[in-house]
Amino acid sequence: MHEILLKVRKPGRYTGGEVNSIVKEHTTNRTSVVMSYPDVYEVGMSYLGIKLLYHLLNERDDIVCERVFMPLDDMSNEIRQAGLKLYSLETKTDLHKFDIVGFSLSYELTYSNVLEMLDLGGVPVLSKERGNADPIVIAGGACTYNPEPMSGFIDAFLIGDGEDLVLKFIDEYQKIRAKTDDRKTILKYLSKMDSVYVPSLYKAIYSDVGFEKLEPLEKDVSKSIRKASVKDLDNAYYPIKQIVPFIKIVHDRIAVEIMRGCPNKCRFCQAGVINRPVRLRSPEKIREICRQTYEQTGIERVALLSLSSINYPQISELIKELITDFKEKGVGISIPSLRVDEKFYELPEIISEIRKTGLTFAPESADRLLREAIGKDIDTRVLCKSVLMAFKSGWKRLKLYFMVGFPFEPEDEVRKIVDMVLDLSRSRKSVSGQAAEVRVSVNPFVPKAHTPLQWVGMKERGKLLKIKDRLLSNSTKKVKIQFPYIEQNVLEACFSRGDRRIGEVIYDAWKSGAHMDTDRDSFDFDKWKKSFKNYELDIYDYATRELSVDAKLPWEHIQTGVSIDFLKKQLKESGFRL
Repeated sequence: MHEILLKVRKPGRYTGGEVNSIVKEHTTNRTSVVMSYPDVYEVGMSYLGIKLLYHLLNERDDIVCERVFMPLDDMSNEIRQAGLKLYSLETKTDLHKFDIVGFSLSYELTYSNVLEMLDLGGVPVLSKERGNADPIVIAGGACTYNPEPMSGFIDAFLIGDGEDLVLKFIDEYQKIRAKTDDRKTILKYLSKMDSVYVPSLYKAIYSDVGFEKLEPLEKDVSKSIRKASVKDLDNAYYPIKQIVPFIKIVHDRIAVEIMRGCPNKCRFCQAGVINRPVRLRSPEKIREICRQTYEQTGIERVALLSLSSINYPQISELIKELITDFKEKGVGISIPSLRVDEKFYELPEIISEIRKTGLTFAPESADRLLREAIGKDIDTRVLCKSVLMAFKSGWKRLKLYFMVGFPFEPEDEVRKIVDMVLDLSRSRKSVSGQAAEVRVSVNPFVPKAHTPLQWVGMKERGKLLKIKDRLLSNSTKKVKIQFPYIEQNVLEACFSRGDRRIGEVIYDAWKSGAHMDTDRDSFDFDKWKKSFKNYELDIYDYATRELSVDAKLPWEHIQTGVSIDFLKKQLKESGFRL
């Protein structure tokens, strides 16, 4: 292994041994779990969920929890050529030797990586091919709210907040594992838990027009799965002694979740639906977490995370108190992706006392009527005033997020976006004589399960290409406009609204070499198109077709707590008619 690590880029991705990592002995009285993130180390180690569950599980003496991330091709090739298996970072244990392999599914384009990691780790890729000696493969995360595309590869999905659910799951696993090693019996027993979905206990039925229903194979199998929800965020587990990576990661920060759920009701936003209701962490608890985590890690940036941190009721007071706590330590405070709100007027001067950081807003659209239709209720006058105040407080850079491709989008949306961006950039001239640097990220609308716009199709590829060309033609030295590779969004849309038949496509594409689909250089759309064609499925139809509001949906058995009638009402109020 030492020889291999000398041959690959960034060997620090694969060594383990970081400060605050936990190494335990594998014994017969401990359940072994490997937390698997299907992307590179730098991305996975930036994800709060992995840190939370890793430390939570390791606090129990009867559990050993380790980590593994998706290796890049140089490392994968070396592992295969040496006849080795993908291993955990802590004890270099092959994946197939763990009791439980748990994946975090936060982005649809990592699906092929799941298959690659299982295969590299010596675990049969298909659930139906695993025997009694193989690990139980589980998954959690936002993508599991439509688990069907990955149902052929995952033994059990844990739906909802993981802090309590994962411990209960392991408790039940230990109980049944003490009595039997029969895989089917274990999974049947685990399926009786609330919020646990075992797809092998169901059969998907299709008609000529598509998905018809999901049918339990046995009478005592539940027809629906209700998400788990942490009720008291203030007393929910948070890891203080977090791992400090040896190499630079995407988000090197103390990430503290200050609020779970979102009070806003953007009709395209899946996170806003699946994370309801809103739960707050108290300012006192947040300060305590920040102070203790800084002492244990030395990380010099605090990020106050939530879906809309500006809506945290005591956000101004909290930041003032954190400034007092860290004033002599040079610790930066950041609030990722702010919602446009008058509360922001109090913040620029406060945060500028510590460190000038990038400022991010997500207006989503430059058209007032379109913003109303998608539920993004913001006032552009407030946005302009907020940005100007930030410039006066010392900010030099601005990042903006927009979304295009909505079915009710006006013809002049691109022009309005460009005009808004240029006006915001130029507004800094009144402060310093120079325009501000603005980074503009524009993404196509991708319909997501459990949202009011789940029935709406993605805009056709040709139309999106025209929008992309018009936007990029307005990119300048000061204003940089970014637009993703549209084909990746097409595939994301297929997975986000897909049924079980998509799983066959995923397997076929992976067998032909598809993986690392999040990386534009690795993404091969032709492989995916061919795999869809092999199974007589239309990739563009899955992405762009409008669904009848009366149609059966492949994800209906997953219950978020938000009724289908409410979603239909929200769709109607958007003004869009199917």
